[in-house]
Amino acid sequence: MRKRLIAILLVAASACQQKPKEITFDGALTTDKAALIRHGERLTHVLGCTGCHGAHLEGTFFTKDEPQYGPVYASNLTVEVPEYSNAQLDGIIRHGSHPERKTVWAMPSEIFQHLSNSDFTALVAFLRTLKPIGNKLPSPQFSAQDRKDIVAGRYKPATQMVQESKQEQPVDLGPSQAVGRYITEVTCAECHGPKLEGDPHAPMGRIPNLIVAGGYSRAEFERLITRGIASGNRKINPVMVGVALTRFSHLTPHERDALYAYLKARAEKP
Repeated sequence: MRKRLIAILLVAASACQQKPKEITFDGALTTDKAALIRHGERLTHVLGCTGCHGAHLEGTFFTKDEPQYGPVYASNLTVEVPEYSNAQLDGIIRHGSHPERKTVWAMPSEIFQHLSNSDFTALVAFLRTLKPIGNKLPSPQFSAQDRKDIVAGRYKPATQMVQESKQEQPVDLGPSQAVGRYITEVTCAECHGPKLEGDPHAPMGRIPNLIVAGGYSRAEFERLITRGIASGNRKINPVMVGVALTRFSHLTPHERDALYAYLKARAEKP
């Protein structure tokens, strides 16, 4: 009897010590290599990689339309990724650190620090399949305006942004809302802030607290998140329209359901 009791206790203890299931986007936990690479490609859209680095990740002149800044280029990932190990890419993407330049600039590492290990692995797996296009682009340069903004604290290196936002996250509403919360951490938080509270004075136009999602039905939210059409056809920040069309339209139906459920629950939280 005593041996049986000990065995039961050992099994119970082992169960308690098991790691909780990793929260990821749909498809990250596949064991099929081709499927993992396809998932990584989808993430380049969802996470906005193609928005900054170009449709084929060949790099862009990031400040082309803002001559008072830079020049700053979004790296040509097709030629730069092979230069770095997975650990170095992790430093660049999720920590904002660069093996040669110490830090990166204008890279949203403050939200990517929350990217799960499995999603990061899939993303890198896809990036390593890219065939080279064009040449390596110049490192960032700082204009007089950039330097003024840096001194004033309006323009910060990614490493600093990571540290400042490390403990600031959207409210945790429990396991049932974990996937939706995770999606907001690595997407919505880029514009709406780490706690999703928005910014009424943002340079690109007013950004609302995502409590506004509480006023949307599921069907209205679907139109917003995939087509950029707000409830009642209201005029909204054009950035959100672009994000819906180029990024959130790549979310799976399950991910959109989870995102809506979390934002609705957050809005209704006492």
